Amino acid sequence: MNYQSKWLRLIPLCFVLLVPWQANAQDSLDKQYTLTLALMPSSGKQRQAYKQLIERFSRVYPQVKVGTLVYENEYYKKNIEDIIKNNDGKGDLFFWFGGERLRGLAKNNLILDISSWWQQANWQNTFSPAAQRASQHQQYYYALPINYYQWGFYYRQSMIRYQPNTFDSWQQFLSSCQRLAKQGQHLVTIGSKEAWPVAAWFDYLNLRINGLAFHQQLLAGDIAYTDKRVEQIFTYWQQAIDAQCFVPNSDSMGWKQALPAMYREKAAAILMGNFFLAAVPDRVRNDLAFAAFPPVIEGQKQYEEAPVDVIVAHPQAQSNIAAFWFLDFLSKDDVLNELNQQLGKINPLPNSKTSEDRFIQAGTQLLNSASGVSQFFDRDSPKQFASPAMDIMVEFLEQRMSIEEAMAQLEALRLKVFAIAQ
Repeated sequence: MNYQSKWLRLIPLCFVLLVPWQANAQDSLDKQYTLTLALMPSSGKQRQAYKQLIERFSRVYPQVKVGTLVYENEYYKKNIEDIIKNNDGKGDLFFWFGGERLRGLAKNNLILDISSWWQQANWQNTFSPAAQRASQHQQYYYALPINYYQWGFYYRQSMIRYQPNTFDSWQQFLSSCQRLAKQGQHLVTIGSKEAWPVAAWFDYLNLRINGLAFHQQLLAGDIAYTDKRVEQIFTYWQQAIDAQCFVPNSDSMGWKQALPAMYREKAAAILMGNFFLAAVPDRVRNDLAFAAFPPVIEGQKQYEEAPVDVIVAHPQAQSNIAAFWFLDFLSKDDVLNELNQQLGKINPLPNSKTSEDRFIQAGTQLLNSASGVSQFFDRDSPKQFASPAMDIMVEFLEQRMSIEEAMAQLEALRLKVFAIAQ
């Protein structure tokens, strides 16, 4: 009797694990399904990439009718929680970010634990450990990783041909800023209306000065922003401001509005993720080259930014077998290769086919040689801290706030958000 009860208890679990495969084999011939994807493409090229992905999926699964919900980039990032809460059955799968931003949704039970899907499809033996960690919360899987990408400097070779060592060291970098400023130009264009492009400067200076472990502890709220090591970040950043590295009045422009300064040769470079190339015209793209953020402190290991993008499932998708089919289809190497070739991002599957895109090749080489990677400021820290913290950084960049004021405000924010006893 005890043995019989034991086996009866196992039957539901076995049934759950087998349902997707059974449904695929038995129901696909005579049943129709619907699936809706929520996306935030940042360019027409990205829209086209997702359109082709859906068309390719539909050829394999003609019984699934796939629809899309397309959101404006910045609105989606700021309102993802409300979008999912007010879903009303509209979306099944949602584009999102790995790391802390994923964990924020998981903590609030806004997305589906898809660990059983990982087990059934054997994805844990498919994706890299780093991609898996970015998809987890408390060792449970809440997402499927679809790509990652490098950050760094994209610069016009024609404008820096007389300063070829610009990105070799921090001093060379500052010297190039000063020389271009004398010609009425700037080395860097930056749009800080959305704030997050400015956070890349904080991240990279911290990684180059203090290293990855300190960076992660700082963003987790474990270190005070009044720490002398944080002061160093702002001190070096101030050097770049004083050398007139940046196009002025950055907070009047979004990141896309900052790009024409490169097109018109008013600025030579931008610190940005590889995704931005989808918005760049070919005549400018052909003149661009890529360089890593320069070393700042001699002897510090090279750590890089490498955000991971993922797809998460709304809780309602638990009963929609088409959601599993789509993710399983998306996990295939050739599918991810084709998608990311168009998105300008890197396939998260180890040993995937080498991209023919020279920028993806450069990014892959950079990240493979890095001593470690971080996700990005607003992906490694909770939204309640990251959003106002980045606004403080904009105020510093525009010199409306001193180093001391910026550090004090960041520390006050840390104490409030992380509920640390003063």
